[in-house]
Amino acid sequence: MSNAPQYAPVELICPAIDEDAVVRVDPQGSSPEGKPVVILLHGLGSHEEDLTGLVSFLPADFTYASLRGIYRYVQGYAWFEMPVDPAGPEAIQTSAAAVEAWIAGQASQGIRVAGAIGFSQGGALALQLLRRDPHALEWIVQLSGFPFPAPMPGDAALAEVAPPALWGHGGMDPHFDPEREEAVRAFMREHTRTEEESRPHLGHAVDEVELRAIAAFLQRRAADSPGC
Repeated sequence: MSNAPQYAPVELICPAIDEDAVVRVDPQGSSPEGKPVVILLHGLGSHEEDLTGLVSFLPADFTYASLRGIYRYVQGYAWFEMPVDPAGPEAIQTSAAAVEAWIAGQASQGIRVAGAIGFSQGGALALQLLRRDPHALEWIVQLSGFPFPAPMPGDAALAEVAPPALWGHGGMDPHFDPEREEAVRAFMREHTRTEEESRPHLGHAVDEVELRAIAAFLQRRAADSPGC
């Protein structure tokens, strides 16, 4: 009998992200006007409220917008189907295009989206945005995620730009054997300026040490950016 995870199918809801699929949070509880935005991208089967709990630990230099996946997955949402078919990137490309359109809509209102924090599938999507356009975001935080397992036309350009990235992951994550972990590490180091936060006894989750690393990483990004 196979020990591989069993996944339900995904169903496309709408190839766009409407405002009712977005939760906006400001750490100071005040007006976010003028602050750059960080997008939060949840994992498989979750929803737009999931990662908002991180915000209280993060710098108030930014405001945060948590987006809902465009695919229905059981009682939650997803950004693409699992298991991933390396020959079929259509679902993640559709999600990436939806997020790009949402970012463009923010830009049209004078709102700058600076970076993304993604967990699991959301981490893969954050990477995919950069693989499509290395200038789509200034930086990303990739938590327990992975690159889509096939070459993309923009990979060489991404390696040349090499934006800052924080990669956090657990050594006891059941979704990552040592071979897969090393493959993710190699991709991150070859295509981004990676800071790695490895938690040997952590599973498929985020802990307080990672949260401190994320907060410090964002604080440095704020210091590097004159717009913050």
